[in-house]
Amino acid sequence: MNLTVPPLPDVAAGREPEPSRASAYRALQHVGMQGIATRLQWEDGTRLPATADVSVDLAAGQRGIHMSRLYRLLDRLDESPLTPAGLTMLGNALLDSQQGISQALALTLRFDLPLRRPALLSGESGWRHYPCRLELKGSREALETILTLSIDYASTCPCSTALARHAMARDWRHWVEEQMHADIDAGTVADWIEHQGAFPTPHSQRSRAALSLTLSPRAAFVAADRIDTFERLLQTPVQTLVKRIDEQAFAERNGANLMFCEDAARRLAEGCDAQPDVTGYRIEIVHAESLHAHDAIAVVERDLPA
Repeated sequence: MNLTVPPLPDVAAGREPEPSRASAYRALQHVGMQGIATRLQWEDGTRLPATADVSVDLAAGQRGIHMSRLYRLLDRLDESPLTPAGLTMLGNALLDSQQGISQALALTLRFDLPLRRPALLSGESGWRHYPCRLELKGSREALETILTLSIDYASTCPCSTALARHAMARDWRHWVEEQMHADIDAGTVADWIEHQGAFPTPHSQRSRAALSLTLSPRAAFVAADRIDTFERLLQTPVQTLVKRIDEQAFAERNGANLMFCEDAARRLAEGCDAQPDVTGYRIEIVHAESLHAHDAIAVVERDLPA
């Protein structure tokens, strides 16, 4: 005997009010999913693990969105290299999947970009993973792309450096006064500095810059190139594999590159101003203080003409 199986119910698509509510369904600004495990294909063809948050608005009178349709589209992110144009096409497809009940989108993709980084002098190298975030948000007519890059670097405090130099000058004067009747030549001085002198050291800290760049519609992501530019401006990005000569070179670079958090923010802002495909930015600087139990921060943001 053949039995007719009725179609599965679609409660979300129904129009019946909730049992406890007799009023019509009100509009909602964001409905969706967060923390979706997926994988994307980057510009160079590399496939990277990623997580996605996605939400759409929901028109009044509708009970729910079509979540599985959003998931299916995000599950195919690794089928072709991701470009700004492709990201916009994905945004339109996500909205189209809702069949007219949604007009606004918020999509966030989080992933790490692996880059091989050379040591300063020795020729060694190692991998750095740079946290990245891609956001696509807005309405169908005006979807905005924001690329956020996180860069770790070392910052040496100008104030503590000045105090350390003052203390070194004081100790040097005392030592010279004690050697009044002795012959002091360059070798004697160098030996005292290397083996006998006790020098105060300026305090340094691992620091982070988060740069959120609003990209023009025809821009490319070129995240690696942008990271290179920002690291050159900071001058002291954290290192991977180092030998002693690299560590010494890094210490010298830190000593010659003193930075308050305000200095770092201004340097990076100038770098953003010089990028013609960036139409706005927000830079957040955190210096994780080694002197204090709290952090020092600086923020700069700007809207630029397209």
